[in-house]
Amino acid sequence: MYAPHRCLGAARSRFGHGTWLGLLLLTTPAAAQSTLTPVATLPLTAAVVHADGPLGVAGNGSTLTVLDLSDLTEPRVRGQLELTDRVWDVVVDGDRAYLANGFIGLVVVTLDDPDQPQVAGSYEVVSQGQTVSVAMAGQLVLTTNNQTGLNVFDVSKPTMPVMLSEWLTGGYSRDVIGLPGLGLVADQPDGLHVVGIDAPADPQETSIHFAEGETTQLVTVAPATRTAFIADGATALVEIVNLTNAAAPARVGSYQPAGRVVQLTARDDLLYLAQGRGGLTVIDVADPSHPFVVASHSAPTRTVALVDDIVLAAGADTLTLFRVP
Repeated sequence: MYAPHRCLGAARSRFGHGTWLGLLLLTTPAAAQSTLTPVATLPLTAAVVHADGPLGVAGNGSTLTVLDLSDLTEPRVRGQLELTDRVWDVVVDGDRAYLANGFIGLVVVTLDDPDQPQVAGSYEVVSQGQTVSVAMAGQLVLTTNNQTGLNVFDVSKPTMPVMLSEWLTGGYSRDVIGLPGLGLVADQPDGLHVVGIDAPADPQETSIHFAEGETTQLVTVAPATRTAFIADGATALVEIVNLTNAAAPARVGSYQPAGRVVQLTARDDLLYLAQGRGGLTVIDVADPSHPFVVASHSAPTRTVALVDDIVLAAGADTLTLFRVP
């Protein structure tokens, strides 16, 4: 599901089954080994998860669950909220959560009382498609509707989100991530659309990176390095795209995982792949022309997110928190 955001894990996956409790070994290029230390586990079914500081949210079906992460050794479930459609994706920003809520569109949920999350407002994106992804770009909220493309929202009044613009990609808009002034859209079949949103009411095509395959479905970004990662739904190939010059994105490498990728997130020089039944894989991309696995976990992983120095990883019925060494 950001320089836009402290936590880079707005989950972007809708698949995967199973649970896991094992340890993830981290091997550095110098052959030293360390272990991602489990901080805590929480019985929880989650298809998407995201967090910002002490608050996290998890979505499963139409149920949104608020997580108290103020004590990382004892994460707690707080309130729950039943929506009228599926929670495809979610992003947390302070005491608000923004939901990609299928046929409903964008839904804003207030978290100021974590025990009683409330729908503050919503915006119905009228189309034959569904709103399937959401992200932050500075103070703007971005969504993708798989029929109408990129939607840009002003959420300064959470009770009345305003759609400032919509921008139609060439195919099906599957996923979105944001950087200040940019919306990055994973489009099937095109690849990566880079859309300038400095003037949010008048988005402009900055560039297109045409992907190697024709089923691009996922995108994430490492803001510090302005590196985007797009994953192909058919081949699972992850292309590494440098956005230093947004007008001329350059493919600088790729990684071919074993098995599919159902969600991905990145920070600095590490890329995290949730691979459903294939588990969790951590890739070192410091040299994007030679990415390599530094960690792997064989148990099923549906979604992964990052907040501060913690990795949140969920199987079908367990959320595990790891501290990154």
